[in-house]
Amino acid sequence: MRLAFRQKIQRNIGALLRNLLTQGTSPHKLALTIALGIITGILPVVWGSTLLCGILAYLFGLNQAGIQAANYLAYPLQIALFVPFYRMGAKIFPWGRSVSVEVIVKQFTSDWVGEIPLLLVATLKALGAWILIAPPGAVILYLIFLTIFARMPMINPKT
Repeated sequence: MRLAFRQKIQRNIGALLRNLLTQGTSPHKLALTIALGIITGILPVVWGSTLLCGILAYLFGLNQAGIQAANYLAYPLQIALFVPFYRMGAKIFPWGRSVSVEVIVKQFTSDWVGEIPLLLVATLKALGAWILIAPPGAVILYLIFLTIFARMPMINPKT
């Protein structure tokens, strides 16, 4: 009895989320929503991705809830990809003091206020790498999600 109730709740919540995220959207729009949400979610600047997702959703007429959900689900990737983005950016933009990963981690766990300029330079280099990676990454993600969503009958009633 308890298992049946839990399964019913899971189905209802799943249907509610599916309806919310796919409501009135084509596979094209849904794929673009998810791709832009993920790419924006890995932006190596902690404070900017939510606002940027809102602006992108407005400009492209995308689902606000869907793009924000993809953005928040990509948050662990944002943290995991900061160092690779920084390393790539440091090779592309060799100006400024070089920062080791250990120094970045140490500054985040201790007195980071004194090292704000150092962290700002590291963030700018990571952001530069993200700017180079984001457009092709968004296209690749869009094509992957479009292929998936175009084959799903709940999103594309033609199939």
